[in-house]
Amino acid sequence: MKTKQLIRAIVNLFFPLVEATFFNAKDGAEEIINSFSSHKEDQEINRNYSESPSIEQLKSGKKVKTMLYSLEEGCLRLRMDLNFFFDLHKQLESVLITEADIGNTGNENWERSIDQIISQYFRNKEITLEAATQKDKRELVVLLQRQGLFDYKEASAYIALKIQTSRATVYNYLKTATSLKKVQVHQVDAFTDKRFGGNPAGVVLDAEYLDEPTMKKLTRELNLSETAFVLPSEAGDFRLRYFTPTGHEIGFCGHSTVGALFTIAHEKRFGIEQKGIHKFLVETMCGLLHMETIAEGEDKIYVAYESPKVDLKMSKITPKMIADAAGVSEEVFASYPVQYDATTKILFITVKDLALLKTIEPNPKSFGTFCKEHQCVVICMLTPETFDMKHQFHMRCYAPMVGIPEDPFTGSVLGGLAAYVHQNKLLKKEDTVFWVEQGHFVDRPGFVKVEFSVEDQNYKVKVYAQAIHCFTTEINVS
Repeated sequence: MKTKQLIRAIVNLFFPLVEATFFNAKDGAEEIINSFSSHKEDQEINRNYSESPSIEQLKSGKKVKTMLYSLEEGCLRLRMDLNFFFDLHKQLESVLITEADIGNTGNENWERSIDQIISQYFRNKEITLEAATQKDKRELVVLLQRQGLFDYKEASAYIALKIQTSRATVYNYLKTATSLKKVQVHQVDAFTDKRFGGNPAGVVLDAEYLDEPTMKKLTRELNLSETAFVLPSEAGDFRLRYFTPTGHEIGFCGHSTVGALFTIAHEKRFGIEQKGIHKFLVETMCGLLHMETIAEGEDKIYVAYESPKVDLKMSKITPKMIADAAGVSEEVFASYPVQYDATTKILFITVKDLALLKTIEPNPKSFGTFCKEHQCVVICMLTPETFDMKHQFHMRCYAPMVGIPEDPFTGSVLGGLAAYVHQNKLLKKEDTVFWVEQGHFVDRPGFVKVEFSVEDQNYKVKVYAQAIHCFTTEINVS
């Protein structure tokens, strides 16, 4: 018991960089603290690992250091997120090389600076020059250009020699580097068919050459609740990363997923050339998800996405604890249980009616402290009373832990919401489709259709949404 308490404290201290899993004697996972992946294969124990650290690549794409420790009854597996430390190491290396080896040395050392950056690049990528792809070499040329190493007369010839390509190819890569000084950004209103409704999302389609600090700066500049970045993926058709203005990267975001899918269809990317349905397999931190676009015209575009795997559980958090943290009476809540979706870290609680839901305006600072203590990225408060009689539920969602006091419309909650309303019989037994509205209390009303099925207590949830393209702009990031 003391071991588990200590491990929970360690994971909480270093959240979200550490995952801990307790296995029983039969290698069954008894408890997972801060799960890195929803894939079944990633949850299973691999006895090939010794108690010394080992490096593994999860199905979700995350690279981790894994350690196993024997316990009296079973074992403990600790994982550390290496992606974060690799990114940090690259940033530090870049700064050190720039200041120490480039800025403060004479022209005679530019070759050494190029050699160091190339060597460091391949070490970070864990590849050799022989194994480098065209994409790797283009990325490396962009990095060298950003460090100012093409300012020397013979640099292009030297770099071409070092990466075993022609000078003409290097110049083509440089054209790419020049174009990357400007980033095209789209803003899309998701979960609505009317401009200025729903939830505004930022979308960057060509994020392949943006490093993480630049993504965070762009997100902060846009100052929307989340911005989605579309990147290449070896596991799927493309990859989505999501950031908040506070610099948090989150595993999945519904409204910016809608925004990204809409923009992809609007801009006719990934093979979309005409009207019709186009299906994609998309890599996210919550796993590979099926998504699609349905184009009926230039701006009449519908999107659908599969929600991350639902892991809804009864919570030890009581209505009184939530009421105290939100500064309201416990009487506002209906007699339904509090439940928690461990995949998306979302807490669900039911409010009696719209009038009472309207009164709930938590203090972001104290409510944020509560959410951090209980690892709740979002607290979803819902009621069966709605503004539109065609809809079944109205909800308000609060995410102060990641800098969002109240979200206009929250797509990431919909998987857990489907399980919650089904398990608590808030729907008719035969109903497998329902409509949700949100945003009326912040003057950004939106709506969405949710479809679900249940097999062996596993929920498969599909979300259908609309969106409106607001504008496109360019931001200079050089």
